[in-house]
Amino acid sequence: VAATQNPVEQEGTYRLPESQLDRFLMRLSLGYPGRAAEISILDTQGATTALAHLRPVVTSAEVLAMAEAVRTVHLADPLKAYLVDLAEASRRHQGLVLGLSPRATLQLARATRSRAAASGRDFATPDDVKAVAMAVLAHRVVVRPDAASRGFTAEQAVHELLETVPVPTGR
Repeated sequence: VAATQNPVEQEGTYRLPESQLDRFLMRLSLGYPGRAAEISILDTQGATTALAHLRPVVTSAEVLAMAEAVRTVHLADPLKAYLVDLAEASRRHQGLVLGLSPRATLQLARATRSRAAASGRDFATPDDVKAVAMAVLAHRVVVRPDAASRGFTAEQAVHELLETVPVPTGR
């Protein structure tokens, strides 16, 4: 499931409850397109429809094969422990009223495996965890109101977790 949110137009929309936000694998912010990309948007919209020119880049069989490849990526026991350590630390974090759920840990593992597979590896590393952590975790924690009033954000909380939870060394 993919969803979009336009933070400028909030009237008529409501923030999802934490239990529903937790069901989204990642939250990504795309920002504005660059100047050349925006001009290209102007060129491709209007007189013609871009949908008429779209062609598949992979087959459904290839998508299924990629998903299976991700499932086979190895997560070493110390890396699994690191994922759980991050979740447990979030539950004790002074700036958070709600830490990471077991679903968050599971989704972090899935995204970690995906990054490793996309990098051509059949094993995951702590760097894979760190590369996907912000997109996978920041929308899953709830900042304490008093911390939020001081400008503390969910992204800062995730950054602190990544900085303070020891990374497994494998030995």
